[in-house]
Amino acid sequence: MTTSDRILRFFSPHTGRTGLLIGSSIATTLVAISVARIAFPGTPNHIILSPRDTQLPRLSPSEQNDLPYPPDVFPGARDVTSRYGTIRVYEWGPEDGRKVLLVHGISTPCLALGSIANGLVEIGCRVILFDLWGRGYSDSSNLPHDSRLYTAQILLALTSSPLAWTPNGFSIVGYSFGGGIAVDFATSHPQMVKSIVLLAPGGLIRPNHFGWSSRILYLGLIPDRILHWIVQRRLQGGNVHAREKKTATAVAVVNEEIKGARDPSFETAPLSKARPDVTVASAVSWQIQNHEGFVRSFVSSIKHGPVEGKEESRRTWKELGKRKDRVLIMAGSTDTIIIPEELKIDATELIGSANIEWRIIDGGHEFPITRGDEVVKQISEVWGT
Repeated sequence: MTTSDRILRFFSPHTGRTGLLIGSSIATTLVAISVARIAFPGTPNHIILSPRDTQLPRLSPSEQNDLPYPPDVFPGARDVTSRYGTIRVYEWGPEDGRKVLLVHGISTPCLALGSIANGLVEIGCRVILFDLWGRGYSDSSNLPHDSRLYTAQILLALTSSPLAWTPNGFSIVGYSFGGGIAVDFATSHPQMVKSIVLLAPGGLIRPNHFGWSSRILYLGLIPDRILHWIVQRRLQGGNVHAREKKTATAVAVVNEEIKGARDPSFETAPLSKARPDVTVASAVSWQIQNHEGFVRSFVSSIKHGPVEGKEESRRTWKELGKRKDRVLIMAGSTDTIIIPEELKIDATELIGSANIEWRIIDGGHEFPITRGDEVVKQISEVWGT
């Protein structure tokens, strides 16, 4: 067994390993971390380019079209440059329609919300979709992936539009991790956001759902390179007990979002009506293999982004109760990651029942991907469109 294999085994979240950490002395743990720092030196701190620059230039137009995530899968594609890196943005729909910005989850590119975006356009909305930092065709920024960086990204997407999005406000739709980002943005820029839709949102996951192994992984004690290596092993099929309610870690969220990689019923779910062959499973697999910055951005998002229901996150959610409009929250009936009963209790406590429109959709954490038509129907009923 190599040194790296021993280190991975030490930090593996399987049963029986918990006793290793608890029963070992602090010195033993520190020795393991020290060995990890020697075996895995730090990663370079620079912007990591997306497949837009590292893969697409080597492919012909027909080869690009055959990718699991074709660069023209949605209309209105543009690349927005900044000092933080370049991001991919799509914008389409009637220019005079209700403006809606959508924010996807932690692992999938914006393809995951394609069904909802297309459905909103069909009822007359103008939509913006974009790949979060380190996903899809957006570069991996070298800054901490916290609410400040994601707020900056939203502003980059908005201000790059040929249309004015801010004078009359826009609606924001956030799924999973993107729900936490939407809450952060809406509370820091309330005058810009006219309505909020949260789909199985992150940001309020109760601390008891995070196992000791995940906390060790993301405490900042482990060198980035070994942490990225461990996470990549997990994403590529390592054994993680993702279906148990009490292991609702970030890895479990990923496993639910890319459920199509293991379940034929999700594999065949089209993400774009124009490209019914494109699925979340194939797109995420392509992303892991071809975006060198994906794992770094994923890990940084877990460390710094809106995932767990910490005190700061709860204070932010409480600000939503000051809005004049009602926040539309949808949850999956069988979701084991964002547990609907807990979400309803915690959101109601913080925002107030009078300020929430609550909906339950049949399905698990992946319902925004597979039941986009139902989500759009519920949104349309609340908005009156």
